[in-house]
This record gives sequence, structure tokens and C-alpha cells, in this order.
Amino acid sequence: MATPAATPTTVYQTSNTTTKTVDASLWWDPFSSLLADLENASLASEFPPSLENKLKDNHTWFLDTVLLFKPPNQKSNEALDAQKIKIGSHELNVQPELKDMALKISSVLCLDEVQSYIIVRRSMKHNAPEIDSTHQENLDLVMLEYYIERQCLLKCIRQILMHALYPGTRSEEGSGVLEEAQRLISGGLESKLLSVFQDHLSANYPEQMDVDFYTLWAEEILIEENLILEVLFLAYYETPLPGSYNFGKLAISPEAVRSIYHAKVQLLLILIEALDLENLFQMVHDEIPFRQGSVAFSVTDVQEMDSMISCFNAFETKEAGPLILTWAVFLCLISSLPEKEENNLLKEIDHDSDGPIAGYQSVLRTFVSAFIASYEISLQFEDKNLKVILEILCKIYRGEESLCIQFWDRESFVDGPIRCLLCNLEGEFPFRTIELVQLLSALCEGAWPAECVFNFLDKSVGLSSPFEISSYSVVDASSKIVETRLPVHLTGVEDFVIPSGSRGHLLKMIDNNTALVRWEYTESGVLVLLLRLAQEVYLKSFD
Repeated sequence: MATPAATPTTVYQTSNTTTKTVDASLWWDPFSSLLADLENASLASEFPPSLENKLKDNHTWFLDTVLLFKPPNQKSNEALDAQKIKIGSHELNVQPELKDMALKISSVLCLDEVQSYIIVRRSMKHNAPEIDSTHQENLDLVMLEYYIERQCLLKCIRQILMHALYPGTRSEEGSGVLEEAQRLISGGLESKLLSVFQDHLSANYPEQMDVDFYTLWAEEILIEENLILEVLFLAYYETPLPGSYNFGKLAISPEAVRSIYHAKVQLLLILIEALDLENLFQMVHDEIPFRQGSVAFSVTDVQEMDSMISCFNAFETKEAGPLILTWAVFLCLISSLPEKEENNLLKEIDHDSDGPIAGYQSVLRTFVSAFIASYEISLQFEDKNLKVILEILCKIYRGEESLCIQFWDRESFVDGPIRCLLCNLEGEFPFRTIELVQLLSALCEGAWPAECVFNFLDKSVGLSSPFEISSYSVVDASSKIVETRLPVHLTGVEDFVIPSGSRGHLLKMIDNNTALVRWEYTESGVLVLLLRLAQEVYLKSFD
């Protein structure tokens, strides 16, 4: 951000007192008291005239926000050499001890020298009777006073928007708070807040700041980011924030972690709202092509967002689940619009490589995968959702070689949640043989997918079976390790046994005394399936 031009000063002398005049914009009345007035004002009542006047007086600060806290400049530095400073209608006596601390704070916070003096003066008035610019506790108090003022300013803006958005306020003509909110939005409040937000996200630790102040600086920046997001959310910012930022590196305390999570959730809500699914549903109903509809994003925007969202890992970024699910619905609706074939970019986004049927299956696959990633799909015995999802997945993949190839390609992000579901089923093999074979049968279309299915089964790393738990069988209760003292017969493969002395991991309880255990006994899943098939053929021969 460019440094503003130096603020002009006027010097005049009265008797033996030297006074320097600086730009009136450097002054501000404490926002903490204004915030208290706004918070105490009833949403259902009009503001008193005195409060409405305060809103008008502070409009410039509300619009430019923390940008009006300016960087150091030579004119302000020189103004502190005078005995008095005149800032608009306000005059301040310059105390040498406060001046020294103001210059120190100005360097640390990269803040205008006169504004630093105002902060020091107010902080010392509230907190410290003795002034010592070298004492770290005093510096902490002044820095905290500065950040609180910034945050109170942002909270004032938030309160203004909250009052303006209140249903009763919106119906009132001549409402002072509504007029102020409208002036802020029309004046470009959103773009200015975004500028501050982006500056924060790319900010580095100030070189002039002592390392002891790092925690304070980082946490206060995070608080400001959250406040900015809350204001943007209230103002309904319709375009997703550009770029990819990693301000998680500032998470140095539990409070900071919670702040970051809160910020991420609000960003996701803004983006989900901006996708405007209701409008897309209407376009599908009215058979309006993408190029003729009122979609907020261009085809290029959609392609870029698809690429970005495809890089998310839903299992590592838990708050991304709803976004992935919403994006899948968005793509499904986009793919349902007429004249899609005329736009190559839309066809690429749809991953339509084998004609319209495969394209439809691909979109449906994306939706189901997103659903699995967004919500915990239980493998409990009584869970009917699992059966429904498996049936849908089998219909999607069966006969679609291109989709099966994508599934077994580890680089395919979209299939990741479905692969995890398959691995969970394999973890309960051969106890869940039917479900596992059902899904694998649909995933073996084509030579390479069939080979992948065979290798997946052949390289099984364990076998699972019901096991009656007793105090003698538990080896390590904390890690749920058990050991069998007798051979264990596998369900459905009666001639196959787990040797005595084998250890296993308790997966879950079937009833009060019986658990499903994954035994540390390696055997080819292909062999186990063949044994089970041979047993069924043998039994049927007697029917």
C-alpha cells in the first residue's frame, strides 16, 4: 500500500508557547464509548439525535476504517517538538515523557507519530500513573489500547449494519442508521475492507517490533480479520475472495485457532451463498442456457473454482465438507443446462469423456462422493444409509470403464471419499463379504480396473470375524488389542480358522459380549472368496 503524502503542518507561537497544527483527520474520538452507545441502543427503536450526529461525524472513519490510522511521516514527527499540537478543534500539550513513548510506539506499530501520541496519552490516563518508555508492560498496554481502538471501530461498523438490517429499521423512512449504512455501502466499504483484509493476510511480522510482542500482534490481527469477515458477511459480499491465503500460520493459541476456524466457516458461507443454487434451479426449469442466464460467474470463473475445490482434502479440512457438497450440486445443475455442448470449458468441468451417459454418471458420482465426505457414513449393522449408498455407487460405476479407471487412479480427488468407504468395507472382510463384493464387482469394468480389483483383494492385510470378549482375551485395553487362546472360525468360511495365539484389533462391539475383530493374520482375499464360493457350491449340491 502506498504511503500517504506527508501531512502539512502550521507553526505559530503565542507568548512563549509553540503550537503546531496538523491534519484534522489524525484525530478520532474514542470508539470504545461510541461502541457502547451503539450496543446499548435498542434495535426496535430509533437512534437518539445525539447518536445519529455521532454517526455523521464519524462517517469518514467508518468508510475508510483502519486505513485512517496512518503510517509515520516527518511532519507529524516534527510536530511533537512543539509544546502544543492543534488537531482540528483539539489541542494537546506535548509532555516529553509521553513524546518519547509515542516515538517508540510509532516505530513499533508503524503508526503516525501524532496518532501514536494520542494513543499513549489515552492509555497512560487509563492505566499507568508512571511513564517509562523502556518498560515493556507500559508498551504492552499502549499497543493493546491501539488494537482495541481499531477493533472497536470495526465493531461500530458491524453494529451499524446490524441495526440497518433489522426488519423494523428497513421499513422506516429517514432512519439515520439506515442512511449511514447505505452511504457506507455505496461509498465502497466492501472494497476498502477487502483491501485491509488482504493486507493482513499477506502481512509479515513488523521488523521494528520486539519478538516479545509477536503473540499480541498475531492474535490482534486475527481478531481484526474475523471482524472484517463479519462486516462483509452482513453486507453480503457476492463475489468469493480471490487467491489462496494461509493465515493459519498465526494460530499460536487456542483462541487463535478458534478465530481461524470461525473465519473459514464465514468464508465458506459467503461462497456457498454466492453460488445462488436457487437461480440455477430456475434456469434448469426454464431451460435457459448458461450464456443467457444471470449466473454471477463466468465460465472461466467456474473452471478456476472447480480446479481450486478439487485440491481440497475433505478429511483434513473438515469445514470444507458442506462446500464440496454444494459445489457438486452446482456442477450437476450446470451440466443440466441446455446447449452445454457448445461450450468446451463446461464440458471439461463436467468430466464428460464418454458421452452424455458417462457425463451424467460422473456428476452423480461427484455428488455422492461429496455426500460421503461431508457426512459420516456409518458401517453399523443397522444403518440403512450404507445400503442405499452402495446401491447408488454400483449403478454409477457398473459398465463405465472411464469412471472405473478414474476410481483406481490415486490422483483422482473426486473418488477419494469412495475409496475410503471401500477400504472401510475391506477392513471388515470377510464379515462383510456381500457388500465388499457388490462394490468391487461394479469397479472392475475394463482390463486395468479388473487387475486393480484382483490386486486389492489379493493384498489383503488382515481378516475380520466376530469374537467373544472376555477378561482373558484383552491384551491392551487402551489400544483395544485382543488375543485368542482358541482357533477362531471365519464367518461364511467354516473350514478356515485363525490360529490360537493370534492378536487382533477390536473394531466395534456387535453386542454386549461379542466384538468384530480385525486379526493380524494375512491371507489372500481372493483365496478366502474362493473357499467361500466352493463351500456354497458344495452346500447347494445337497439341496
